[in-house]
Amino acid sequence: MKEVSHLQLVTKRTKIQAIGEARCPQCREGKMFLYPFWRVDKFSEMHEKCPVCGLKFEVEPGFWYGAMFVSYANTIALLVVLGVTIFYLFNDPPVMYYIVPVTILSILTVPFNFRISRSVFLHLFGFVKYKPSIRT
Repeated sequence: MKEVSHLQLVTKRTKIQAIGEARCPQCREGKMFLYPFWRVDKFSEMHEKCPVCGLKFEVEPGFWYGAMFVSYANTIALLVVLGVTIFYLFNDPPVMYYIVPVTILSILTVPFNFRISRSVFLHLFGFVKYKPSIRT
């Protein structure tokens, strides 16, 4: 019987999977956030460093300000899709039929949008290389 090391048991995540699961861009194993996104009282609490490889998530002071632009783009895309859907499903209803669902959906998606924006920004603009064999 052939022995299998721990490294071989770990499933290799693609970059898209790591972004979606908010995992470390360097090892793609460590979680970026302390709590699940549905814990609305603590959705924004992050590990300072990756619990697996030790990568410091805030690459430089003020790094997360850039994630606000990603969040803005996500929100605009969501609102455009919702607005077009309402327009075609309800045959161009009055303005209030746009304002209420857009506002509610925007508020409800804040925890998810916050996390995915930080994850996307760190993976795409953090200039961190993927090192599958790195360990602390």
